[in-house]
This record gives sequence, structure tokens and C-alpha cells, in this order.
Amino acid sequence: MYYYLIPETDTGCVDDFPSGLSYFFEQVGGYDEYATVSQLENELDIDLSLFQNIYIDDKSIFEEMEKYGEIRDAEEEFKKHAEKTKIRTESMFDLLLIFKNKLEKNRDFANKIKFNSNKELSESIRTLYPPEIEYYKNGKFLKDLDALISIINCYKKNGVRYLRLGYA
Repeated sequence: MYYYLIPETDTGCVDDFPSGLSYFFEQVGGYDEYATVSQLENELDIDLSLFQNIYIDDKSIFEEMEKYGEIRDAEEEFKKHAEKTKIRTESMFDLLLIFKNKLEKNRDFANKIKFNSNKELSESIRTLYPPEIEYYKNGKFLKDLDALISIINCYKKNGVRYLRLGYA
């Protein structure tokens, strides 16, 4: 599973969502307060929930929900979903800059992450997502963040006002 970017228009921008950041935002190693992303949100006092605003372009999911009475109108709900998952390029860019700034001011952030601390997860899941503390300590995390900032900046320069996040 990985994140990908969906700009409103095609650009010449390199747009590969950095795999390490994808892993980070997937909330592996636990959910809620156990997720690495949640731990950093609390530690740095920042809201990164924008990265959980995922666009699903498969209308059949909405049709299935309509079929089982979970929603009334699949077409209407899909339109609402499409609108709700639009992210202002400027908003994402600003959030990423704030996040990077907070990380740089808190250089020891990696030491505060508790990996695999959710004992309710099965051992197989905790083994599947082993601690990757070096990713955070060796600067790769910040490099990936810089790469994403560069992509979003390229979108801005090419007139992309909105984008979506996909996850597959």
C-alpha cells in the first residue's frame, strides 16, 4: 500500500510520493496514539490529519453502499466525496513547511518515538512493521519531507490549485 498524488492538472513535475513518508502516514505499527504519525503530532503539537483525507476514485464502492442501504444516492455521495477530498495545494505546502520547521527545532524527535508499543497488535503485525528508527535518525525522513515539499512547490509553480491524495 502506498500514497500517491493526484494534481488537478497534469504537470511536468516529478510526483512520486516518497515511500518512507507513505509508510509514515499509513500509521503502521499501531493506530490512534500508537501510530508514529500520532506520536509526532502530539510531541510537536501539529495536526497532520490532512494526510488521512484520501480520495477513492472507485464509484463501485459507493454503489455497493447504496445497494446495502448505507447511503441513498451513490452518485451524489461520490460527488460529495470528490469535493471533500480536494486539498488546496497551498494548504499542503504550508503544513509541510510548518512540520519540517518543527522537526528541525526538535532534532531529538526520533528518540521520543515508541515503536510497536501497542501490545494489542498481533505479534505477526508487529513483526511485519519492525521499528525503523534509523529512518528518522539518519536524516532520510527529513530528505523525504524535502522531496514532498519540492513536488508540492512544483505544483504551485505550475498553477495547480488543488490536489488529492490517493492510496492503493
